[in-house]
Amino acid sequence: METNNLCIAAKALMRVNKFIFTIEKVLLALIMYGLVAVLFINVLFRFVLFIPSAWADELARYTFTWLVLLGSSVAMYNWEHIDINLIDTIIAKLTKGNEILYEKILGLFKKFAVICTLVFLAYLFVVYGQYLQTIIKLGTKSMFLGFSLVVPMSAIYICTALMIFHGICYLIIPEKIREQEG
Repeated sequence: METNNLCIAAKALMRVNKFIFTIEKVLLALIMYGLVAVLFINVLFRFVLFIPSAWADELARYTFTWLVLLGSSVAMYNWEHIDINLIDTIIAKLTKGNEILYEKILGLFKKFAVICTLVFLAYLFVVYGQYLQTIIKLGTKSMFLGFSLVVPMSAIYICTALMIFHGICYLIIPEKIREQEG
């Protein structure tokens, strides 16, 4: 009975994780189209109308920041960050064709890598949260667009939280359920 409840909880968590991932993908598409539009306007103003547009440069920079950080969160969900296969090769040589042992050891290394990543992200979350509080207190505004710098600077904070959530889900949701739920 307890195992069944854990399985149900893991499936529910996987659905939440997948729902968040879907929202991230939609936001990535919208941000990407927005970035292309802003860059098009910037090129049009600068090279066709010969009017430099500082607001477009600034908006493109902030949009690109959100794009990169949200993309990192999506990569965390898909386990698509840079992977060095040196450890895979060493483990394969040490296990000498024993596929079950190879998968177990490799799985442990992957979980260790996720734990190390989560420790770093948790540290970043705390330290950057303190910095963001300072930005909020100062009320710093964007130079050309005039909105609070909390908007672009919160990208690190929000996307770090998303990466932490995806990493925790990777650790606690069994691989079989991750594969079933997609």
